[in-house]
Amino acid sequence: MPLTPHRTRRLALGGAVAATAAGLLLIWSGISGMISGGGSAPVAAGQSAVPTNIPRRPPSLTEPADVLIRTFARPMGESVPTAVYIPRIGVAAPLMQLGLDATGAIENPPLDPANIAGWYRYGPTPGQRGPAVITGHFDTRTGPAVFARLDKVRRGDQVQIMRSDGSVAVFVVDRREHVAKKDFPSARVYGDVKYPGLRLVTCGGAFDRTAHSYRGNTIVYAHLVRAYHPPR
Repeated sequence: MPLTPHRTRRLALGGAVAATAAGLLLIWSGISGMISGGGSAPVAAGQSAVPTNIPRRPPSLTEPADVLIRTFARPMGESVPTAVYIPRIGVAAPLMQLGLDATGAIENPPLDPANIAGWYRYGPTPGQRGPAVITGHFDTRTGPAVFARLDKVRRGDQVQIMRSDGSVAVFVVDRREHVAKKDFPSARVYGDVKYPGLRLVTCGGAFDRTAHSYRGNTIVYAHLVRAYHPPR
């Protein structure tokens, strides 16, 4: 049975999304609408403003990938994420907060600037127990966007999330998958897990010119392996 996004109890909107397959389809339609040629999306009511800068790049871990894959860090406290780094594919991008629009769909990040990703703010913050979800566009009308090379991420790669309290949550990729949008694995993406998880999502596959949308999605699954905290 499909699941609604994790921690929908935190939803502060009138008419909260019901825990049904229909509700989940509405929620997911926002992410599946990340398209090229769609025009620049305005900042919606309740959506955070687009960040204009990114913090200093955090350090990468030096342990071998096979060691890191077997490492699981304890959950971190709640703190809003501010930037995402994926060294393998050269991503260094600010994060904005995404909520739900009036139809119950996840808001999209704007297409301009292209180097912007969004964290679904009604789920866990990256580093907390559960599946934190970050989405980004594959491309825009004029060229590649923040997650244009997400399909190049490999098992064992690191994803570093800067957080507003100055801490850094370092994740290691468990796997990557390509799926048709009609077969989107809602339970795997939004389903609860007993460890701090991360899901990175973008569009992929062939472009449907009639629907003005890509026919598939690329999804990266990762888990927390290290937590850096600012000195007291």
